[in-house]
Amino acid sequence: MKLNLVKWRLMLATLPVTLSVVMVKVILLRVLHFEGWFDYSDITLIITGGIFLAGFMLAGTLSDYKESERLPALMAGTLESIEDTLNVAHLFKANFDLQAQKKKLFEVTESIIRYFAHQETEADVYHQIEGLTAVAIHVERTGMGSTTSWVKREQANLRQLFSRTTVIKRTAFIATGYAFLEALTVVIILVLLVCRFENFALSILLVSFLTHIFTYMIYLIRDIDHPFEYPSGGRVRAADIDLFPLTEYRTRAAARLST
Repeated sequence: MKLNLVKWRLMLATLPVTLSVVMVKVILLRVLHFEGWFDYSDITLIITGGIFLAGFMLAGTLSDYKESERLPALMAGTLESIEDTLNVAHLFKANFDLQAQKKKLFEVTESIIRYFAHQETEADVYHQIEGLTAVAIHVERTGMGSTTSWVKREQANLRQLFSRTTVIKRTAFIATGYAFLEALTVVIILVLLVCRFENFALSILLVSFLTHIFTYMIYLIRDIDHPFEYPSGGRVRAADIDLFPLTEYRTRAAARLST
């Protein structure tokens, strides 16, 4: 079975911190013969507080993450709905320029996907979405009545969905919460280093485990808080939202455009 390194990325990223802390603990125990100032049972309240705060931050970022998972599918559905309207307009009026209107819609789809791949800006996407007004006017000329308002409504939905995407992409969840979690994690690590354990093996086990857990949670929460931070080229990382609804719609639209 091929090893999926993507899901282990955060785990591997936190290893240097864990190994460094464990090395310091070993030096304190074996080289400096420093056993500690107080027992492990005395710091359980601090660790419990850290777990509570990490859980609070994780729950907050997950709420936006779950909403983010819906956005690509909703945008793809909106685009395909507009395309269906264009097909109806073509049936209603024989000389309706279907290919030209579908090409404009395809350019909007391409622009959104290229934005996630860092190849276009927000302004470029908004400009392409604004261009759907010309498509709505073209549909109006078929005399289909309320269909134009349907295209404009879907255009407004698409603009709102993309706007919500940019808000999630550009904002972070409670910066002061991050600062407190990071400070508390440092305090916990320092306390573990000067804490006394029953034996050497237990001290290494608990220090490595707790350090890795708290460090990993900071990395994980930050990753979840930015679900649309794709690397250059648009490759999906462990906590990035998969854009397959948009990319699969683009494939279908391209096939229909070529026929």
